[in-house]
Amino acid sequence: MGIVKELDASLCRVRVTFSDLDQMTSYWLAVVTPKTQDDKFYWMPDVGEQVVCLMDARYEAGAVLGAIYSRADATPVASADKFHVAFSDRASFEYDRHGHKMVVNFPDSTTIVYDAAAHSLAVSGGGGATVTVNAPGGITLGAGQSQIRIQPSGVSITPPLPTTSTVAQT
Repeated sequence: MGIVKELDASLCRVRVTFSDLDQMTSYWLAVVTPKTQDDKFYWMPDVGEQVVCLMDARYEAGAVLGAIYSRADATPVASADKFHVAFSDRASFEYDRHGHKMVVNFPDSTTIVYDAAAHSLAVSGGGGATVTVNAPGGITLGAGQSQIRIQPSGVSITPPLPTTSTVAQT
């Protein structure tokens, strides 16, 4: 285990300092990723992040296998059913396979939630805008105090449309 000291983002490689080897710093080490050919996966560890390395006997060559959680860097969730990615700007992506729910959060407090069990999609904006789509129970479109609801029993508009109106002809 070591701490990332430098990174070369263009070649997906890092240099790692090993505290148990008198602060020795490695040569450039490749960062192992799931896909690199037709499909691409890219995510560099941060400078200062604790990583696990697979090294040769002389510590001259090796690869970074991944980062690990510690007391200083705790897990963002505690569930075997969740896939979670959290970003430093407060954005996050999470899927809960037990609850069948996907949640995407953005730094401006906008949230997108899809609940497969309820067949519903909800978008809540940081400024208070909300859109909810629930096909079995109906569809609601809203902006401020105005809403259009499409339900199995019919359509309602709030506030109601005026009974008289003038249409300009061109």
